[in-house]
Amino acid sequence: MSQSLNFANQDLRDRSFKGKNLVGADFSGADIRGCNFCRSQLKAANFANVRAGKSQRQTAISSLLSFVMALMFACTATIATILAITFILSFIFGMSIVNRETIYWVAIVSIVVFAVGFAITFTGSFAIAGVKGNFVAIPISLITAFASGFFGSTFIKILVSGAFNVIAGSLRFNSLVALLGFLAIEPLQIFGCLYLFRLAINSARTIVGTKFQYADLSKTSFHNATLVNCDFSHAVMQDVNWQPAQISRCKLPPNFNSL
Repeated sequence: MSQSLNFANQDLRDRSFKGKNLVGADFSGADIRGCNFCRSQLKAANFANVRAGKSQRQTAISSLLSFVMALMFACTATIATILAITFILSFIFGMSIVNRETIYWVAIVSIVVFAVGFAITFTGSFAIAGVKGNFVAIPISLITAFASGFFGSTFIKILVSGAFNVIAGSLRFNSLVALLGFLAIEPLQIFGCLYLFRLAINSARTIVGTKFQYADLSKTSFHNATLVNCDFSHAVMQDVNWQPAQISRCKLPPNFNSL
């Protein structure tokens, strides 16, 4: 084996070997988290005792993505809540109920929806994806909840007041048209919230760690390897030695059990 194909016991995190000719290469004992082996020739390669999966960089990216998606969900849920409460109050009780105290309490409810929605979504994305980061996600959720209440209360009150004014105008114009408009818009907002919630929950686990898509892994050895969040989809895996590899949350071909 040439020296250029000897990667044994090296830190190879986040390196790209995409499309490379690595026939007979020795990766034994290497850290290959975050590596890209897509469409590589890895016939008879040695991946014994490797550590594969998400790298720290990939984990940070997935965490940031989870934060952004959770924030988007919380904002959408807050707007949907404001619209629902302001319209129902205005439609049932009329605009006489709208005063400073009503705006205050609607704003409080909206802030709580934002804080709780963000916290559940952000921490839930870590728990479902199996990422060991709840000890970080929980403090971030608490800080975000406090910041939303402390800095966002004035902005939320403006939104609530504006919603009441818009709804008052629509009800004065035609209450039936206003009701039909609400029944058309609110379900769309709720559907959007649910869609964003699903994306946020799944965002942390959609980022693949080590990639082996379409690679030729014939007669490759993964003896005693730790394989987490790896993608082996469409890879050629004839006579691969998996014993006794630890395989968890990996994308495997449908015929994996028969290989």
